[in-house]
Amino acid sequence: MSKVLQYYIFLCFLTGLSHLGHAQKKEKIKYKAELMSFEKNDGNSYRLLTDNVVFKQEKTTVYCDTSYFYSQHNTMEAFGHVRIIDDSTTITSKKLIYEGDNRMAKLREKVVYLRDEQKLYTDFLDYDLDGEIAHYYNKGKLIDTTNVLTSQIGYYFAKDKYAQFYKNVVLTTEDFVLKTDTLRYNTVTKIAYTFGPTQITTEDGTVLHAIGGEYRTVEEESDFIEGDIETEDYYLEAKQLFFDESGGYYKAITDVKMTAKDEDVIITGDEGYYDRGLGISKVYGNALMKRVLEADTFYLAADTLVAIESDLDEDKRILAYYNVKAYKTGLQGKADSMAYFTNDSILFFYSDPIMWNNQNQITSDTISIEVSEDEMKRMNLLSNAFLISEDSIENYNQIKGRNMITYFEGNEIDRIDVNGNGEILYFALEEGDSVLMGMNKIFCASMQIRFQDQKLSSFSVYTNPEAKFIPPHELTKDIQILEGFAWRENERPELFDLAPYLNLDFMETDSIRRKEVSLENDSIPNSKDNKPTFKSVKPTSQKAPKNNEPKRTLESPKKGLPNSKEVKIKKDGGP
Repeated sequence: MSKVLQYYIFLCFLTGLSHLGHAQKKEKIKYKAELMSFEKNDGNSYRLLTDNVVFKQEKTTVYCDTSYFYSQHNTMEAFGHVRIIDDSTTITSKKLIYEGDNRMAKLREKVVYLRDEQKLYTDFLDYDLDGEIAHYYNKGKLIDTTNVLTSQIGYYFAKDKYAQFYKNVVLTTEDFVLKTDTLRYNTVTKIAYTFGPTQITTEDGTVLHAIGGEYRTVEEESDFIEGDIETEDYYLEAKQLFFDESGGYYKAITDVKMTAKDEDVIITGDEGYYDRGLGISKVYGNALMKRVLEADTFYLAADTLVAIESDLDEDKRILAYYNVKAYKTGLQGKADSMAYFTNDSILFFYSDPIMWNNQNQITSDTISIEVSEDEMKRMNLLSNAFLISEDSIENYNQIKGRNMITYFEGNEIDRIDVNGNGEILYFALEEGDSVLMGMNKIFCASMQIRFQDQKLSSFSVYTNPEAKFIPPHELTKDIQILEGFAWRENERPELFDLAPYLNLDFMETDSIRRKEVSLENDSIPNSKDNKPTFKSVKPTSQKAPKNNEPKRTLESPKKGLPNSKEVKIKKDGGP
């Protein structure tokens, strides 16, 4: 049974009890007037009273200009400047039907009900004088020192200090407007309770939707159930919402979901909040961001995700920090923190970022990824750029430089521009990629490397290049890796690491999977110590620079410089 129906039944029950109590005969109405006459109409006798008409019954006094009094029914009809005074209650109107036996006043046209701080305006009001219950049924407005309430139907229970409103209910305060279809209002505490779809619009245009809740208008706080907040750029949803209007602060708990209005971005988590003054939304606890692309979805998980709104499009961004993991088809990664600039769809990864594209491992002090037309177009490696790929016989091809720009076609690396301090180690294979022919070792100022079928196909080197081909019998362990080498394939995240709910067997296998991962981690060396089959040089630390503010553009290496050389990878292993 719905809560709205329950309240209707409850009100009918109260009204029935009230009428039952009034069924007994009440004392006769007393009256006086300047003029009076005895009249008869359709067999009904009545007294016509005019000028300074006054009726009294128990503690109730009625004033009017003209009245018809039916003594046999203990009933009166009053017209003109009607005014009822009943203890601390005063009601005025243009017309009145007063039933003395039931102690019921039916007031019509320009009705104004006054009691303490409450003022009620309507054109149709029925008032139970003994129960002190006012009921309007064709639009009304209740005003107190704090709020204004309007609705189609309303009940005001003066003794119990609360009011009940139905249909097109609007609660207006100094800072917001609340709309719903069922609302209960405590006239002492100024707390409003809603029991159905509810919408709140704040002064700055923030919109909140909920199934129902409790709103403390004096403290300007509220608790809502299964609601959402509409900010300038996002919709924030949750099972429970807590709203502090004075601080412009919203808290969301359980099944939190943020959806961007103009971007295909969805953020989910266990808890979150929205600070309206700062324009900041934060989600934490299993926080996950999904960026919907044309043919794929980009997932990013972190301890905390923050969305920052701004009047300037270039300042709008999403931040992720601590234990950042990213996943999409053809690209996986991890870092300590991330910034996503929504205006130009660029993601920056900071503090030991690492990316994997198919067979390639990519590291740098800072990594940025540019997404255009829902596809990954370019990856910028800012300072200490390093790319490693493992071949079919467990050799590690390596490319190193000060900065790199990686270009993608169809989620696969198409080419790489290396700017400054370029180094490359490339192992040449033949006979079905199973026999090592030797290793190319090249140093230069800059270079361009081209890929085909996810493999290095050719490269061009610029500005005094130094190249050397080393046959297998001359290869020693110490020359097979570049300084800073660290193979970290065991850290590569899988989709279910970020979004375990996508695994249909997750609920059944989660405990087993956790045990297996624990056993695997016990046997896997730390990533910094994870080495290939030969002895590697100790990796150098790759900490992010103090100034992590990224440059938004990078220059590509210049073509056609003196001493440049294009190298094709040949089957015999030599350049």
